[in-house]
Amino acid sequence: MKNLMKKILGKDYSKNLVRNFCLYRLKMLRTKPEYGETKEEHAKYDAWRAANDLDCLYFDGDLRADTLMSQWTLIKWVAEYINRDKGLKLYTNEASFVLLAEETDKYLSPENNLVQLLYEFLAWAELPCNYILLPDRNMNNDRYSFKRGERLTLFYDQVPATLWNLFEKKFLGQYFLDENGNVDEAKVTEWVRREKLEMGFEKKIIKQSAVIPLAKEISPRRGKELTKESEIREALLYDIRFLKRRDRALKMNKATNKAIAQLNKIFEVIGPYGGMIKTDKPCVYWTFCCEIYEETEKAKTMVLYESGGDYFDYVIDPWFFVTVKFEGGKAVDVTIEEFKEWNGFGYEIVDKDGFRYGPICKSKEPVSLRSLFSEFMNDICEIGPYLTSPKSVYRCNKDGDMKKVRFKKNNKNDKE
Repeated sequence: MKNLMKKILGKDYSKNLVRNFCLYRLKMLRTKPEYGETKEEHAKYDAWRAANDLDCLYFDGDLRADTLMSQWTLIKWVAEYINRDKGLKLYTNEASFVLLAEETDKYLSPENNLVQLLYEFLAWAELPCNYILLPDRNMNNDRYSFKRGERLTLFYDQVPATLWNLFEKKFLGQYFLDENGNVDEAKVTEWVRREKLEMGFEKKIIKQSAVIPLAKEISPRRGKELTKESEIREALLYDIRFLKRRDRALKMNKATNKAIAQLNKIFEVIGPYGGMIKTDKPCVYWTFCCEIYEETEKAKTMVLYESGGDYFDYVIDPWFFVTVKFEGGKAVDVTIEEFKEWNGFGYEIVDKDGFRYGPICKSKEPVSLRSLFSEFMNDICEIGPYLTSPKSVYRCNKDGDMKKVRFKKNNKNDKE
């Protein structure tokens, strides 16, 4: 998956992941405007954050974005523990970032097993699996330090503390209230599933009592500052395991690079606004259809499917609802939102979380939308004659009107 830390740092990016993070934080500190008190100052800060904060960049500038697990907190705890005899104390300031960026190995020896675990965590923490979209941007600060009046409760961005307190009205549960002012557990469940955080619960059962603790002796009710080697080690192992599993979960509804390349080949034939490709053997190779539903500057939502009818009128099987992001006129990212297929009794649907529903079954474990989409793209682009010898090709224009076009094997099409 994409690593935007590399894009932000450019030529300064290296294998030294601690240095990478410190350079990133230094860049943020040195360019960040004051939040201020006026609407103009707030707007200036928000615009800066949307364009520079790694959280927001992973969500196209959405200010509700947040880091799931704090890299700096764990860097600080590991460094302070290893250098406890030297009395090392690190802070969220320029001096501490410069110190570790310039003398990483002095304070974090790569031969130390705890440092090796830290680097494994940091490698995952740079990726999309360590970034989430909150229901409210104010929850960002509350996940680390929750303060109301004089009362301060520290959660340190620790995942178990976040998950536990989603169910607590006086803490993070206040972002999931129903009309009566009580925590709506259905809303909590919906958000947890949307953000692919189920692996934080035993057997993926989303309830407070099933929250998996950070370490054996650490309660998930509150965050804890970690000063013992055993606790830091267990926390790193928890975080690494969690991010690996979340990475797999996120990819389950993301198209592979090969499938994206195949989709671009289809667009070369039918154009950017959708269309239809018919074959000479409609009983074997049904009509391929692409309909655009919504379009923004950077993305389109569309349905891709095969139809047993000439004009989208008979059985549709399979059917994919996808969101496609574009750069330079090419698809670069595809999220599969939903899939459905005909089983003889009715349509079975696989939702964006990978769960299958239908007239005769309901899956307990999620299926891979990624794999289903890859199979579909292979059928269209490699097995069927759609891109090599179609019977006819139809293109839609921007207004949705469809016209037949001449197909050429070099994929350059002219209107008849």
